[in-house]
Amino acid sequence: MKRSFVILTALAISTSVIFFACKKDKVETDLPKLILAPDKVSGKSGFPVSTVLSGTVQNGVKNFYISKTVNLKIDSSWGTNGVLTITDVSGQTNFDYTFNYTLQDDEVDKLVGFNYRIEDEKGKAAEKDLTVNTIASGAQIIASHPWKITSKFWETDDPPSENLQDCEKDNFFTYKRDSTILLNYGTAGCLFDGFNIYDKWSLTEDEKTFTQTYHSVFDPSKVTTEVYNVISLTKDKWVMQITYDLSVFGLSDKELFTFTLEPY
Repeated sequence: MKRSFVILTALAISTSVIFFACKKDKVETDLPKLILAPDKVSGKSGFPVSTVLSGTVQNGVKNFYISKTVNLKIDSSWGTNGVLTITDVSGQTNFDYTFNYTLQDDEVDKLVGFNYRIEDEKGKAAEKDLTVNTIASGAQIIASHPWKITSKFWETDDPPSENLQDCEKDNFFTYKRDSTILLNYGTAGCLFDGFNIYDKWSLTEDEKTFTQTYHSVFDPSKVTTEVYNVISLTKDKWVMQITYDLSVFGLSDKELFTFTLEPY
């Protein structure tokens, strides 16, 4: 009798342990499921990047928040105190949300992160994180400080020669981020200084072609466009080449010049 009681007690305890273990290990099957692709993006300042957040939310999306940090600190300029509320996918159970972002000049070499948080109608939530890496673009480098021409080398002269005039050596260009140009002629003026007004500049996406335009101060409709091949561009040195048509002076229509610019 005593033995039977012991066996029954052991079975009861074992059943209770199994029951409570199963109850404890119960998996919630209706949690929101998120996929972010890609979860890391990199690019040059001024250019767009994008990523797609895909979600399966059985109970329907109630809230969708995107928060932003820079160097692990909340970016208060983003949304409202660093949090942007998205309503595009409210109520949906399946969605694909495309996030577009333009890489910022002031975020170069900083740790920028975005957190995506989805909350469903039952208060259950899921999150994904995006890491953004911004590299200084050529356009940002050009606009970062004024430039002076330190060499204007005439490659096709016979023999090749330096063509930078003394009166040009204290001139400097400021290429603004809005694509406008300012030219300061310095104190040593050349004969034709001020005859041309510089207007706009641009750099192709591959950073191989630089273009600037200017017009005659006497006839604004007379616009000249100069197109340069960029040889190299760093924050300390900028080298590019252009071909001029000098046939009116008895030379060829393909006279090659190499310009070297350095920070002013």
